[in-house]
Amino acid sequence: MGSIVNQQAKSFWLDHIRQWDQSALSQAAYCREHKLCEQKFSYRKRQSDVAKKAASSSTGFTRVHVDKSIQSPTSDKGLSIRFNNDICIEGITENNLTLIPQLLTLLR
Repeated sequence: MGSIVNQQAKSFWLDHIRQWDQSALSQAAYCREHKLCEQKFSYRKRQSDVAKKAASSSTGFTRVHVDKSIQSPTSDKGLSIRFNNDICIEGITENNLTLIPQLLTLLR
């Protein structure tokens, strides 16, 4: 029973957050107009933002499967990653793959 009430409350606040987001009102004005507690609205908005960020955030990495039976002309050089700002990391192999997250952290 409690989870149904929690779901209803979550849905209630998410609907209001969406409506507020589409309005031109400040949070305070929206809450006054709809007779909502500003603190609860802010809390639910933060929770919603955290949930969105957690759902969409990623390290930017994806798992890549390399078929070793396929040989390419650059297979001896390893993998290269080129970023939008023309920074290029070349020579990524199984032996140095663990260094890449550290490099990317430094480049941010």
